Amino acid sequence: MKAKDTKPFGKKEVLEVAERVLENENLCDHCLGRQLAQVSTGFTNEERGSILRRLLKAKPFSGKCPVCIGTFDQLGKYAADTAKRLKKLEFSTFLVGTVLNTDLVSREESLWENVGIEYCESIKSELNRELGKLIYDHIKKEHDSLNPDVTVILNLEKERTDIEVSPLFVRGKYQKLVRGLPQTKWDKYDETVEGIIASPFMLATKGDGHSLHGSGREDIDALCLDGRPFVIEIKNPAKRSVDLDDMAVKIAKSKKVKVYDMEFTDRKGVVDVKSMQNDKTYRALVEFEKPVKDIEKLEKLSGRTIDQRTPQRVEHRRADKIRRRDVISISWKKITNKKFELQIKGQAGLYIKELVSGDDGRSKPSVAGLLGNPAVVKELDVIKIWD
Repeated sequence: MKAKDTKPFGKKEVLEVAERVLENENLCDHCLGRQLAQVSTGFTNEERGSILRRLLKAKPFSGKCPVCIGTFDQLGKYAADTAKRLKKLEFSTFLVGTVLNTDLVSREESLWENVGIEYCESIKSELNRELGKLIYDHIKKEHDSLNPDVTVILNLEKERTDIEVSPLFVRGKYQKLVRGLPQTKWDKYDETVEGIIASPFMLATKGDGHSLHGSGREDIDALCLDGRPFVIEIKNPAKRSVDLDDMAVKIAKSKKVKVYDMEFTDRKGVVDVKSMQNDKTYRALVEFEKPVKDIEKLEKLSGRTIDQRTPQRVEHRRADKIRRRDVISISWKKITNKKFELQIKGQAGLYIKELVSGDDGRSKPSVAGLLGNPAVVKELDVIKIWD
């Protein structure tokens, strides 16, 4: 194995900085080496400090470091305690972060004022790295700075480590097979699409909470017979390896919701699903006040842009504004003189019930308006969600 090159530490300006550091305070090797961390790679800060101390013929460090106050000496204890708790969790990757106390920050900044920051590294970076290496020695899990399963927080203010478990995200598509079932949590209802999907995941992962992120939502009294994209988020899971096929079977036993095409994802999957703008085809059972004789007038709606003010039924929870959405196509089938089944393909965000009723003039043009015949949707089904 090739010996490490220590020549950069012998440069005049490097030794001058190190000498100023030691003249200012008798630092530990970690804190001495950290002030010159950018001089050369391949060394720990503790190794750098030891080399510089030797080149300057300074005495070996003893006592308590005036900057870190012995924090690095405590990392082994923090690592062992953290690893013991981590072994109760199932995960593949981890990340370490540090919350510094104000006294330590003040001491380090005071040192920088005296010796400069040209070659230095922050103590937070070193603590993260060194504690991470010690934890790895215990658990043999990989470090992941972008999307870790768990994050260990070294909190020096409280003198402890905290473990934050990243949510488990699973992406898929769902069908809603019964009416009267809201998509997400609602005080008026004990059962939701979210709850039915989340239930087996909560048992399998021992999570403590959940959220469902959907690409839009169907009305509570509407069926969704095609697959609506969703991500289920399980919070603080103790276990992450879940059999998704088994989850789908258990969800289907509800006979109210089915899921398919499930796969593990991350928070980016939530953003992706929430940003989807899928056109949809609906089947609407419409009842008119009077017998309909001129249903062909509805052809005028195909390709039309509809101005829809926020519907009265949702204005308590949505911004009051005009939305412009297209009717892509419309067709019909007569059931009785007053009852028709309409099939409407609309742009994402088109309110179908209001397209039919007109919503007291808030939706123009409308089925009721074109026919001069009050109309109401009695049943509504989402039959196709277009990619």
